Amino acid sequence: MIGFEKSPAKQLIARLAGRNMGQNMGRNMGQILADTLLPRLCPDCRAPLAGAGLCGRCWSGLQAIAEPLCHCCGRGLPHQLPDNLCLACHLNPPPLGRIRAGYLYNDASRRLILAFKHGDRLDLGPVIAQLLAASFARLAEPGMLVLPIPLHRTRYFKRRYNQSAELARLLCASPAGQGVRPAPGLLRRLRATRQMGGLGQAARQCNVKNAFALSRPLVAGQPVLLIDDVMTTGATLHEAARILKKAGAGQVDALVFARVG
Repeated sequence: MIGFEKSPAKQLIARLAGRNMGQNMGRNMGQILADTLLPRLCPDCRAPLAGAGLCGRCWSGLQAIAEPLCHCCGRGLPHQLPDNLCLACHLNPPPLGRIRAGYLYNDASRRLILAFKHGDRLDLGPVIAQLLAASFARLAEPGMLVLPIPLHRTRYFKRRYNQSAELARLLCASPAGQGVRPAPGLLRRLRATRQMGGLGQAARQCNVKNAFALSRPLVAGQPVLLIDDVMTTGATLHEAARILKKAGAGQVDALVFARVG
């Protein structure tokens, strides 16, 4: 996993310490000095770490979503079904081809998401991206457009960055991102929607209705992968997919770090 040991400060200390020594010895001594002055800490709970990424306690709190799951919406299933679809997708298929989430939205994933989203914790981006890397690799295809769910400009000015766009950037820069086409400005949010907390499904759908538009035309049949941090009912992803399909997109998939239920 990508951790604090790759920070610019540590790299600088290691380079300065190794400048006047033999190359291998200097690199080792520089790393020892960097680890002494700037010890590795868990990016979640700040406990000391021997390696990179999350500590064992924080990592074990994350609940990964694995098979059996609905091959459409990605919801975990109690047992394997013949057609691999949950009842909801049978009755009302979503406009997305595949939705995948790395983890359930629980206390552990909530802490990471809220700190990354609202706490100016950009350092958590590489950690979350690494936790999602395997899921991204299973969805990413050569030539696929990768689009983050956009923020409205008023919310962007308040937060100063779009956590979904940062996550999409890191995933596209990973080895699994070879051949994909990041398009962070293609999908625009036309209006400032209400915060979704406390809203039911119908209210969420109404809240995001016609909230998105494209900044330029799509190539007909273009496959798209949407990236977001968390999914509750899927209303935001569904509306974004509807706009993309209306514009001529091919299959639209989605990847989120965590999902509710």
